[in-house]
Amino acid sequence: MLRQDEYLDRVYAGLLGKVIGVRLGAAVEPRFWDARKIEEVYGEIDYYLKEYKNFAADDDINGPLFFIRAIEEAYKENRELSAIDVGNAWLNYTAHGHGMFWWGGYGISTEHTAFENMLKGILPPTSGSIAKNGPVVAEQIGGQIFIDTWGLLCPENPLKAAKLAAMAASVSHDRNGIYGAMFVSACISLAFKKKEMLEIVTEACNILPENSEYRKMVEDIIRFCKEKPSNWKDCREYILGKYGADKYPGIVHIIPNGAIIVHSLLYGNGDFGRTISIAVMDGDDTDCNAGNVGTIVGVFNGSKGIDKRWRKPVNDFVATSSVIGCLNINDIPTLARYIVSLREKLEATDGSEKQIEDMSVDLPNVSFDFSLPGSTHAMRGYPENLVVISNANETENINALKATVNFIRRNNEFKIFYKPFYRRSDFSDERYMPNFSPVVYPGQTLRCKVMIPEIQQIQEILVKGYCTDILKNEWVSENVQIMNPKEWKEVVFEIPSPLNGVPLEEIGLKFYNSGRDSFYGAVYVKDFEVFGKANYWIDPAKLSCEFGTVIPFTYNGGKWDLIENLIQGITSDSATLLTGNYKWKNYSFRARFSVPFGRQAKLVFRFQGNLKYYTAGFDGESAVVERIDKRLQSSNRRIVLAQEAFQWKNNKEYDLEITVVDDRFEFKIGEKMVISTRDSAYSHGLVGFLIEEGSRILINNISLKGL
Repeated sequence: MLRQDEYLDRVYAGLLGKVIGVRLGAAVEPRFWDARKIEEVYGEIDYYLKEYKNFAADDDINGPLFFIRAIEEAYKENRELSAIDVGNAWLNYTAHGHGMFWWGGYGISTEHTAFENMLKGILPPTSGSIAKNGPVVAEQIGGQIFIDTWGLLCPENPLKAAKLAAMAASVSHDRNGIYGAMFVSACISLAFKKKEMLEIVTEACNILPENSEYRKMVEDIIRFCKEKPSNWKDCREYILGKYGADKYPGIVHIIPNGAIIVHSLLYGNGDFGRTISIAVMDGDDTDCNAGNVGTIVGVFNGSKGIDKRWRKPVNDFVATSSVIGCLNINDIPTLARYIVSLREKLEATDGSEKQIEDMSVDLPNVSFDFSLPGSTHAMRGYPENLVVISNANETENINALKATVNFIRRNNEFKIFYKPFYRRSDFSDERYMPNFSPVVYPGQTLRCKVMIPEIQQIQEILVKGYCTDILKNEWVSENVQIMNPKEWKEVVFEIPSPLNGVPLEEIGLKFYNSGRDSFYGAVYVKDFEVFGKANYWIDPAKLSCEFGTVIPFTYNGGKWDLIENLIQGITSDSATLLTGNYKWKNYSFRARFSVPFGRQAKLVFRFQGNLKYYTAGFDGESAVVERIDKRLQSSNRRIVLAQEAFQWKNNKEYDLEITVVDDRFEFKIGEKMVISTRDSAYSHGLVGFLIEEGSRILINNISLKGL
């Protein structure tokens, strides 16, 4: 049985493998690239084909990280997980029409089709069935590309992994689409314990229905590999001739791509780099296939079995594109710990009597211990050519980030920092349109420990906390410490508030060489965390529109932009604009807005996704506070908690404020308390704005104070 620390490392390695594989394959994903063209242009692939500033969001990563959040819902309600729960996760975290997955059209994109079905009340598994959508749509590749995390949740238990994967895939797929999910998830589960790749593939294949097309394909490729084990290209030619994409209908059918997965696993034979490279050289849906096998061989090898050259460009950073902006800024070690925590909750929903205290909402978003070998938690150094980030745990048995500093001249500075917010300029492209909200805010506190092993007598290094915003304004701690060799120093930096009305872009440590000679050597950082209550404001005059929205907001529906130093929202039906932190509990949220057209415009608070949130604002001739519950099979989708008559006018500015403390809500218009009410359904969540029934809104003077 796996030790907990070994399980965490294998999950971390699986996620690393997924991200690396997707990043490798993305460069040749377009249909222009087939196996012949890839070989003609690149020959034998053994490294990344394209450099990225940072790799933008991708559907292959979005789905696995958000659809498993269905477990949280089942756990809270103390019942077994169902396909409807997974369908609710789709609807809850996906912004309609952008991000998350390919919006290729109803009846063309399997995911788009299933999503629209669920919006119309068609429940899983009917939403993804052949009976509803036909065999072509139901048997495309998505059944296996979103499934990796279900295998990670079930180490050494391939039957359970396959069962969960089948249930999750049934939201959008059927038959071979489900069998591909079962196969990939079982392979991941088996990779936690098996020592031979052929054994993993064979045992996972045996789980599939005997006469299924997917199983016959796997068995066929196993047979070919046994007969001709030495030349992977012979098998590739066999696959192209018998299982090539031209033999199957639809955009990306699951059988040709499943064949590539089996091929790369068997001929890669457990070697991480070789396996993902073969998956890409085989063509077809390259990022999907390399991502799936990357997870399998990542788990198989553990984090130390993934060469640093694959890991370094990734730097543990993952962008995603859900409607929850703060959850779109991720580091892989933190994601690995989240999956480990979900496993406990999953086991509890399966009948275990074990009660788990859910402390995740109380923990800070930024809490890095650097204990996993090679982990960096997406920390960065500057200047990049002089401050090289790595991990001390790999060779020195210190749970710390290691920065190797190369000749910082006297009277010069260097930095070690974390990016709590990302801009369009941080990416090379706009893959899957990620929208972001910051994970660090004015009013919070940075705390960490720093140590320098060796400092020469003629060198003097000073350290202090600092932050910068997206306009490059900088705030530096007044508390400056002198570093002594081999002595850990605690650095505490209280971020000033409310600051400058725009998001913070860096939070970290600034070092100053005040000695008589250049400094070179190592700097260690451990226990890096940011915590505390936010106190900030947003100035629309200083913002811009990026990735289809006004930063730092995500959106779902409508059109949101800037006009005359105001945020404007328009919609033909309903739309939300969202920001803040998913974990916020108690706060006062305030904004000034006018409504040039329409009669429905509201503040949003404790937003946990598209299906679960509260509103406070104008509804017809009233002021109202409501609870929204749009989950599939919900009996009452809109619950009015309190309502008061209020004669408001279009085009007139109003200051609206909602204050939430535990289960108590107080809603003010101007200085007048209009509504005081209680509700305990949702304990935490984001803030934002909602317009309905074709309204138009103009917004300014936005502020939030944590309580």
